[in-house]
Amino acid sequence: METIGKRVCPACGALVYESDPCWVCLLRSASHPDVSVFRSSTRCSQPEHGFEHYRVLLDPDGTPIELGRGGMGVTYKAFDINLRCVVALKVINVEMVGEPSACRRFVREARAAAQVRDANVASVFHLGRQGQVYFYAMELVDGEPLDRIIRRAGRFEPTAALRVIRLVAAGLEAIARQNLVHRDIKPSNIMVSLNGDKIVQAKIIDLGLAKSAVEDEAMPAISNPGSFAGTPAYASPEQFAGIGADIRSDLYSLGVTLWELLCGELPFRGSALELSDQHQFAPVPMERLNQIPRPIVNVLDRLLNKEASRRFQRPAELGEELVKILEPEERRVATDSLGAKTPARRLPGSLENKRRVVSDLKRSALAWLLVSAISVLDLVSVWHSLPAHVRSLLGSRDKARVEQSIAVLPFEKISPKRENVYFTYGVQDEGDREGARNKISRKASRATRIGNANGREYTRRKAHTKRVRQRGTANGHE
Repeated sequence: METIGKRVCPACGALVYESDPCWVCLLRSASHPDVSVFRSSTRCSQPEHGFEHYRVLLDPDGTPIELGRGGMGVTYKAFDINLRCVVALKVINVEMVGEPSACRRFVREARAAAQVRDANVASVFHLGRQGQVYFYAMELVDGEPLDRIIRRAGRFEPTAALRVIRLVAAGLEAIARQNLVHRDIKPSNIMVSLNGDKIVQAKIIDLGLAKSAVEDEAMPAISNPGSFAGTPAYASPEQFAGIGADIRSDLYSLGVTLWELLCGELPFRGSALELSDQHQFAPVPMERLNQIPRPIVNVLDRLLNKEASRRFQRPAELGEELVKILEPEERRVATDSLGAKTPARRLPGSLENKRRVVSDLKRSALAWLLVSAISVLDLVSVWHSLPAHVRSLLGSRDKARVEQSIAVLPFEKISPKRENVYFTYGVQDEGDREGARNKISRKASRATRIGNANGREYTRRKAHTKRVRQRGTANGHE
């Protein structure tokens, strides 16, 4: 067991920090001063140690299970005997016992936390006092502090960081509705529940510095005007200046937390005095955010503005802005065959725009082709619905004109002179040659266009001419 920085209590033998009193002895004396033996089992029907009906749980070595510690007190893991559930029990610091202002502050913290009922804020449901020791019981958050996760995992992915901040902003909105200011928002005061690597829940804890934005008699002011309250590394400029802080101060601290999630380190470092000067006057080193998406950089620039009037005015306003950034990413999900949803791959902005333009053009072209096809089908349907004689009249205009021609019959030789025979054949041959030329020019389709009757007459005349020639030849031989 690690013992560095610890000592052994001479009274009970428990390991305690060097600068702290023995909490085991304190718990024993607060509950039953005459008890010398502490039972570690909570299954005992009548436990011998605790605060009212709460019993502090112990480690195997007999020391109380400590969940956290701060300026006001120490938080232990305890068991509620009545409700039979595990709770977180915060006990006031022994050094503050008997100091009226410290006790009032502790009571105010419990009452402020009890006013808030929200899924993102740890609920307080009991405040008690045993002897001079004040304590209160609150919801035990299943998870670990955000600062421990940062130390283990380093910087967060932008999407995961925004989801955590959105949950915390919802808790701050619930605190703001009760006119409260947390004044100590930081990773160690944010409990995160994980399911594997997925962030399930984030809760705000430790309202030890919470104060009412509108002081009243029920919750009197304890801090002196102009005094500092908060953690210097996360405090807002107005906290350092000692002026009135409202919920916008918590938003500044939430901006520092977001910066640490994204970068793995704080925007400002140094002593308390140096941090005071940097948070109030030094420009925020935005050049460290070169790898962060521009919408997130804009959110950080607004959260970390030195002037409260230029920040987000309400946590709900911040939440709406984060939803606008996260929605496109959450909407791009692909569902596999088993129904499991996984984030779809996101293209760069320029390629995304080009793909969108091409998709729009394809849809427009498809719509145009569909309309054209429907129009053609309508025209065909109208044409076929017309009467046959109307279609023939409309279609006759498109028919090619029938070319008219003259059929030249063969000449008979009636001259007694034999030398005139060539004239009879020459006229007929000239007609044949002209017909052949016309036939060739009309691509050998003249006979078809003339008609069957003219074709038969033409064939008969050719046969007659041939016979005449044969008779003429025979006469010449005679």
